[in-house]
Amino acid sequence: MTELTRRGFAQAAAILASAAPLQARASSASAAPMDAVAMAQAVRTGKASAADLVEAAITRLEKANPQINAVALPNFERARKMAAAGVAGPLPGVPTLIKDVASQAGLPFTFGSRAYRARIGETDAPYVVAVERSGVVSIGRSTTPELGLSGTTQSLLAGPTRNPWNLEHSVGGSSGGAAAAVAAGVVPVAHASDSGGSIRVPAAANGLVGLKPSRGRMVGSQNDHAITDLTVNNCVSRTVRDTAAWFAATEMTGEAARFAPVGVVTGPGQRRLRIGAHPAENNGAPPSPDVEAVFAKALPLLRRLGHKVTDRPLAFDIARANQAVRVMFGAAAAGRVKAVGVDLGREPGPDDLEPLTLGLAEIGRRSAPGDLGAAVATLTEAVQGYDAQFETIDVYMTPTQNKPPIPLSYLDPALPAETQIERVFGFAPTWIDNIAGTPAITLPMGLSQDGLPIGLQFSTRAGGEAVLLQLAFELERELQWYRRTPPIWVG
Repeated sequence: MTELTRRGFAQAAAILASAAPLQARASSASAAPMDAVAMAQAVRTGKASAADLVEAAITRLEKANPQINAVALPNFERARKMAAAGVAGPLPGVPTLIKDVASQAGLPFTFGSRAYRARIGETDAPYVVAVERSGVVSIGRSTTPELGLSGTTQSLLAGPTRNPWNLEHSVGGSSGGAAAAVAAGVVPVAHASDSGGSIRVPAAANGLVGLKPSRGRMVGSQNDHAITDLTVNNCVSRTVRDTAAWFAATEMTGEAARFAPVGVVTGPGQRRLRIGAHPAENNGAPPSPDVEAVFAKALPLLRRLGHKVTDRPLAFDIARANQAVRVMFGAAAAGRVKAVGVDLGREPGPDDLEPLTLGLAEIGRRSAPGDLGAAVATLTEAVQGYDAQFETIDVYMTPTQNKPPIPLSYLDPALPAETQIERVFGFAPTWIDNIAGTPAITLPMGLSQDGLPIGLQFSTRAGGEAVLLQLAFELERELQWYRRTPPIWVG
């Protein structure tokens, strides 16, 4: 099986080597911060070394982390040794982070849980191998909520990760440590994963680009086929070209690939798209005024760019689907709690696991026989409706979150399970793309009146990541969001 071919790496490196610096369409008072593609180019041309880039990122992390708590598990000496030994690939020497949900041999592997506070990874996860083969060097493991289950990155193990745009607000979950570090300028791009919005929600909350790939697209996911296979890996970044480069370096290639490889997307497409748009949140109610305002401003922009935009309500029964999702996520949580028990050799309790984890698992345990099958049937029907809309539109646009980044108190992990569960399931309408296996990208399309980032999500049919990246390049050219930096900025 060939996951990442030498020819593919060579092609990616050649394209990235020729990439021009980020250019402004109009004058701006601030210069564009250096992104991963620019860093990789600096290494290739001898203007910087991998060791230089890694050391600078470590310095930035030491400055920012006391304020934002994005990395609970640094691995500086390992990173220094990797950089000194020499790195190769399309992104050589670019500093990054690995989310603390993917195993790395010899490093702490807590999954954000007190139950695993002493666990050490035994092997490198397949996706981690792909990431490291791209040439990037991880300087630490980014924070995540316990078992990746919450819509915020706050855990009783590591404490709250704080939003660089406002330290009293959440970074979203579950890839919140990655998003906070990238938003603050510690690293230009970081590993993230998504089971129900965990790339897109933190990217939106921190003013970043976040692409959730298709099911089975990325290295290590070639056996994922069912709608219960929810998790996909990719990254969060400040620029579209960084996401495109990371994506190309870690997508499946060769005979095992589910989809024809996309390769490195380098700019906007020529085709004008049919875009269906709908502002309602996942319970059918309108979003907050701030989110609605950003959504409304996007419509004329898309039309001015030549795209055909029409209103397109949700293509399935959202009330039935939401209930089915609770059953499915409850079953998944119950499975994770059972696995924790096996690892501990005893039944885990409240000193091991948080209220949200135990509460979600209880939903799974008390479900009647056949409930999970019925939920899967309901969601299969929802997916059929969702997929069918892409026969008449190319892209579907919705808010990524129905409100700006929430206060840290809203999903505090010490709150009662019932409170957290109700709030988590009303948090963001992103899960349908995990169920359907379709790709979706969130883009930082505006700010709230209080200066907090607001993202809009664009999704398309399975395998259509190139369409989303091309549209993202076009919108980035217009909005230049990479020039915006938060109050906590060390880049």
